[in-house]
Amino acid sequence: MYNAPKPMNRKALPDLLTLSRGAVGMAILGLIPAGSAALTSVLWLLLLGWTTDLVDGRLARRLETAPTWVGEHEFHFDMLMVLSSAVYLVATGLVHRGVGLVYLLVAVSLSVLSYTRTGEFLKFKSLTMLLAVPWVFGPYVLAYLRGETLVAYAGVLWILFALLADWRRFGGVVGEFLQGARAFIRRT
Repeated sequence: MYNAPKPMNRKALPDLLTLSRGAVGMAILGLIPAGSAALTSVLWLLLLGWTTDLVDGRLARRLETAPTWVGEHEFHFDMLMVLSSAVYLVATGLVHRGVGLVYLLVAVSLSVLSYTRTGEFLKFKSLTMLLAVPWVFGPYVLAYLRGETLVAYAGVLWILFALLADWRRFGGVVGEFLQGARAFIRRT
């Protein structure tokens, strides 16, 4: 007798999308041996990862899923993906190794220290977001400067699409960042 496979629980899909950013990060690290020639592939992978980021929370709300460990750690998966691309850029020499390593070591140390000293996720998140900015947008600028314009323009178009598709979310992210930054300034 044939037992048909059970259908996937639809409510697990948002978590799978979030987890996929971890897989994207690992795939990016796997491209290090290919060197700088894999930059375009890395950037397409990042666009895929950011697309899953755009969809997972919205889908979780639509499916009315209860908060999960994966959902509560979504930011960490985002930063794993960003860190993986930064490591790729430094390891392949696309970013000066000395400068890149120092930046990464200082940024990761500050980020971890901000959480361990304050225990406040919002402060940690705001500082980490600020420190990640060059690694989020820089690869697309680098691609443009290297003449890999298709993926560079795709990155710009993706950003415009994401802003238009979910302006409210962007405002929320910026508001959350500013709230965490104010908390740092007040040292509360």
